[in-house]
Amino acid sequence: MPFICNDNNNACYAGPYYPRPIFNCGDSGSCGGSNTIINPVRSEEWGFFVGDNSSIEENEVIPLSLSSSAGTAVSQTSANSINLTTGSYQINFNVTASSDTEPMQFAVYLNEVKLPFSALTGVGNGSVQSLSNSFIITVPSNSILKAVNLTAGNVNIVISSLAVTKLLT
Repeated sequence: MPFICNDNNNACYAGPYYPRPIFNCGDSGSCGGSNTIINPVRSEEWGFFVGDNSSIEENEVIPLSLSSSAGTAVSQTSANSINLTTGSYQINFNVTASSDTEPMQFAVYLNEVKLPFSALTGVGNGSVQSLSNSFIITVPSNSILKAVNLTAGNVNIVISSLAVTKLLT
């Protein structure tokens, strides 16, 4: 399906403006190569996962449970793991926690591989801190998403959440 572009008076390709994403095609007017999605369009499939009041060790998975969802693209069939179907997703990752270990760090893993751009880093001075990050990923079929404590020590989580929304492609 054709896309339109934001630069060059939207003249890169013909086609409907919505519900497709608008790509930034640069001064050349060509959308080929490395595109940046300016306005990803969300589908009606999503899941919201929440965890609270837990103490976890280094490299331990942050406990998250499905709080609410719509559609079948985002689900939970086992504790602390989030199941995703093939596609692109917007992820909002939030952790409110404290630790005496410096630095306090968390990340999201996709199919057991750390997503480096998902990292949350805070000061390990014992104070409660709220950390958050948003990013977009594209996943293969039957993917598993997990949030992990990377702090080299114990962390006290007050509340944590992952909001996972499938994007139209």
